[in-house]
Amino acid sequence: DRQIVDEPVSENKKIELRKKYNLPNGKLFISASQLIERKNVLFLLKCFLGLNEKLLLIGDGVLKDECASFISENKMNNVMLLDFMQRDLLFEYMKASDCFITLSKEDIYGHTINEAFANGIPAISSKNVLAAHHLIKDGYNGYLVDIDEKENIIKTLAEIKPDLLSANSIKTAKENTIEIMAKQHIDIFKRLLK
Repeated sequence: DRQIVDEPVSENKKIELRKKYNLPNGKLFISASQLIERKNVLFLLKCFLGLNEKLLLIGDGVLKDECASFISENKMNNVMLLDFMQRDLLFEYMKASDCFITLSKEDIYGHTINEAFANGIPAISSKNVLAAHHLIKDGYNGYLVDIDEKENIIKTLAEIKPDLLSANSIKTAKENTIEIMAKQHIDIFKRLLK
């Protein structure tokens, strides 16, 4: 619980963090993952083609060069590709951002969704991230999207109002701490052993 912000990051604090890390103004999305096929990062980049919305894509992996080439060839000045970073620094970048996004093709548990919530930002996740169904409530703390519906994803990027969802994101993080989940598992095991 100690790593969860108490309230949404103020606009002044966001501006301060963006200046500190040389990040762009405007609606800023962040995605942090391995840059591999399963994480669907090239499709994520395609969703940001020609948009005003900005994207911080953070990570390393076999698709890094391909991502860099795609960004360069398409003159995507709305995307910053950054190397993998340690957790504390990643959390600073999350606080500077407006919304987290993952369009993974397959994931069991999306730790980064919970980390985004803990840093006071909502999340957009593909329905293929199993934990997202438990964590994200559409319009409450983010949105679930179908990776087969690119136009709907782009519409969601444009229409999401992060400031309205931030407080609910923090509430969700506080309801899903490791301690709470461990207690839930213990309760399940006790019931099974009866």
